Amino acid sequence: MKYLLLSVVFLISQVDGFAQKKTPFVFNSYNSFGFVAGQSPLAVTVQTVNGIAFNKWFVGAGFGMDDYFERSLPVFIDVKRAFEFKKSHLFLYADAGSHLILKDNKKINPFSSFSTSGNLYIDAGMGIKIKTSRKSHLFFSIGNTLKNITETETSIDTGFPYKNETVYKLSRISFRMGYQF
Repeated sequence: MKYLLLSVVFLISQVDGFAQKKTPFVFNSYNSFGFVAGQSPLAVTVQTVNGIAFNKWFVGAGFGMDDYFERSLPVFIDVKRAFEFKKSHLFLYADAGSHLILKDNKKINPFSSFSTSGNLYIDAGMGIKIKTSRKSHLFFSIGNTLKNITETETSIDTGFPYKNETVYKLSRISFRMGYQF
């Protein structure tokens, strides 16, 4: 996983200094629907990423819904690097941020309470964009997503206080399809 992330970061960090034409900054929006799979059952993910494209680079902020293990709302920064071909573009992407858990404070018994919180959210992978009009594309991507969740059990009973934390590191394969304009 570390080597995959380092490889993606290295490829994205390569700057194309020999561009022949100047391209202005352009607003882009990537809206996608997809699936994530790992040890837990297949789950749905939905994302929207909005930002600025310049030459072959895109930088934006994203927000979504991830239903894997615990339903959460990821908030992240997205970086993409495109490689042009005739009617399609290959791209590499990397997302980094955090996520918010939708359900919290589950009580199981009268002596303890459970609380969940979202931590790190990382997604990296590659995809293909197929031109549908002059400024829009249909895209498909595949990647590896990491989502960390901390579950804390706290004693309500004052006679026997305790606190137990469990960290879940969920690595999953993600497949998304969507529309970019």
